[in-house]
Amino acid sequence: MSDKIRELPSNIEAEQGLLGAILIDNRVFDRVASFLEEEHFYEPLHQRIYLVCGELIRMGKAATPITVKSFLPAKTKIGDMTVTQYLVTLATAAVGTLTARDLGIAIHEAWLARQAISAATTFLDFAYDPPPGVDVIGERTDLEDRLAQLRGMRVKSETRRGAGARYLDSMEAVKHRGSVVGVPIGLTEIQRVISEPSFEASNYYGLLSSSSEGKTSLLIQIVRHALEAGYPVQILSFDQTAEQIVRQMVAQAFSIEARRQRFGDLSASEWGHANEFATWLDGQPFEVKDCTHEGAPQLVGYARTFTRKYMTDKPALIVLDHVNAVSPEKSTERADEGTKAAAINGILKAAAKSLGVPWLVLNQRNTRGMVRDNPRPIAADLYGGEAAKRAYDACYYLYRFRKFCEERKAIASSDADWKKIHKVFPLSVVNGEKDIAEIGCIKCRFGDPNIRETLDFEARYTRYVSQEQQAVDQEEMSFLERM
Repeated sequence: MSDKIRELPSNIEAEQGLLGAILIDNRVFDRVASFLEEEHFYEPLHQRIYLVCGELIRMGKAATPITVKSFLPAKTKIGDMTVTQYLVTLATAAVGTLTARDLGIAIHEAWLARQAISAATTFLDFAYDPPPGVDVIGERTDLEDRLAQLRGMRVKSETRRGAGARYLDSMEAVKHRGSVVGVPIGLTEIQRVISEPSFEASNYYGLLSSSSEGKTSLLIQIVRHALEAGYPVQILSFDQTAEQIVRQMVAQAFSIEARRQRFGDLSASEWGHANEFATWLDGQPFEVKDCTHEGAPQLVGYARTFTRKYMTDKPALIVLDHVNAVSPEKSTERADEGTKAAAINGILKAAAKSLGVPWLVLNQRNTRGMVRDNPRPIAADLYGGEAAKRAYDACYYLYRFRKFCEERKAIASSDADWKKIHKVFPLSVVNGEKDIAEIGCIKCRFGDPNIRETLDFEARYTRYVSQEQQAVDQEEMSFLERM
């Protein structure tokens, strides 16, 4: 191995060109401020100049060589030049402002390379001298985590093709394939609610529901449909184990209760179905990753490894159950829930785009919304609150009337309480005749955000059944339409 000392990646010319462009036209700063920080510059003096320019511009003041020099060390020399002379040189040597964003990206890319080298060097030092009993490859995932995080930070260059041309390219590609690139959803009710025919590749989706409402059951139904259609699926589970998930799949597919499966109380034909399904499942591109204390970068690492292993012409579906259990980033450990959620969602959304996969995230709703007179989920119930919905390309909720109805019936003590119950819940649910689940929209980019659809829930087999396949109770439908 060579002991040659190599210089860290940098792009001093890009730093000089961008700073010069900002000094002659302060509007340039707005084109890079969203992704470029002073720490991304390699030269310390350039870091300081960029910081001062940014502070002046944000205060509504002009950032020029004259105004900036007052905030820099007066005695600093850059070669034979003073600070003032250097600032003037940067401004006069600027070749224009049209390439400012590209210069910013070049600076950012050099910083990413330095960060990657730093992470790799730390791992190498550990690998050369690991503590006794430590599995270097298996236990130390910090390098993989950091690289995944850095990939999510990359900034795309502005394309030179027009928006119209890109739109036509997309339409031609869909026409050629005959369908949108995405994972089939299975239940048409969900398709209508989010106004999408499938979970589209590179999109970030959310599913909101409370504990014990059956969101994991719905998830497993979606996953099984995707697998049967030939799509790879990975479940990053902080909740159920792989065995529990398979047990629920068998219950849904063959009407064999999970309770009887646990005790082995199956008929000969049921044993045959279970064995055949388990054998089939082991031959599918499917993985359940048991998670405990992972952060978003490590989850991205799992997803990246899975997609590389099962890379086909069909995009993989990555599912996280659930986002509330993800360990926050160190920088947000003491922050409020909204800040933590924004950091986690930002990393996962970037991963969905970079991997070209749809990523479905389950949200366990907070307790505040569950005590409302009408407990139907709203955006404020998301992990991170109302602002969290910005991260999602589409987000929908699952709402089981019966769960909340039974809770309120158990504590109802006055006519007013019963009046609220009859106002909020369908009569068939109040009477214990049916278990109805509602699918509704929290956010969709296209279509009507007020669409609601209903499914019947068969608790015995933990599965949802489309009402389109049954005779629909007119009283229930008229009641739901009034709400």
